[in-house]
Amino acid sequence: MKIVGFPVDVSRSQDSRILRGQRIRQSLIQTTLDLIQAGDVEPSPGVIASIAGVPGPVLFQHFPQLPDLYEAAFELSVSRAFDPDRPVNRTVPLAKRTALLVSDRAQTFEQWLPVWHFAERVRGAAPAVSHGIAHLRRMLRERVAIWFAVELDALEPTAREPVLDSLDVAFGFERWMNMRDRLRLSPMNASRTWRFEAESIVRRAFTTVSGHSGAAA
Repeated sequence: MKIVGFPVDVSRSQDSRILRGQRIRQSLIQTTLDLIQAGDVEPSPGVIASIAGVPGPVLFQHFPQLPDLYEAAFELSVSRAFDPDRPVNRTVPLAKRTALLVSDRAQTFEQWLPVWHFAERVRGAAPAVSHGIAHLRRMLRERVAIWFAVELDALEPTAREPVLDSLDVAFGFERWMNMRDRLRLSPMNASRTWRFEAESIVRRAFTTVSGHSGAAA
């Protein structure tokens, strides 16, 4: 087991100094994440150290570069919010699966919105966070492929990727962020609107492509 943000596996160590260092490190990461979730898109070292209850130099002993701490906080947030191994019941009808995915992502994305704002703010100064965003996008795309595997597997190989591209956009984080940040919809109204749009996109994507495949046959 590797502790998030810790360079080596120290989970079974009995050395009091290592354990204390681990606790301080975890406290700094959690404090950073708490500040991010409270709306601070770029927490300063002084504020983080003060709230964590450690001297400023101690923070830099554990994280010589502030982007390293930002990366650890981002990784911790992703590990808590997104489970790449969560099972999907593929026997559920398409319409219900669509509604379930919208509901699941609306709840997750709403909780994760402050972290996204933070990641967008610091990604230039923290390349690891930028890489983390790219990895998260890939993971979300893979999850969409799992949710609609039955329908996607039934398509011609040449049609599968374009349809998956469309679904990836339809269920992507930007969709939620657009409704919440730009359109200023409440979480309830955004979720309702998203479900209507998603059901339409899913229905059109699979019906249109299947129809073309049948015509070609």
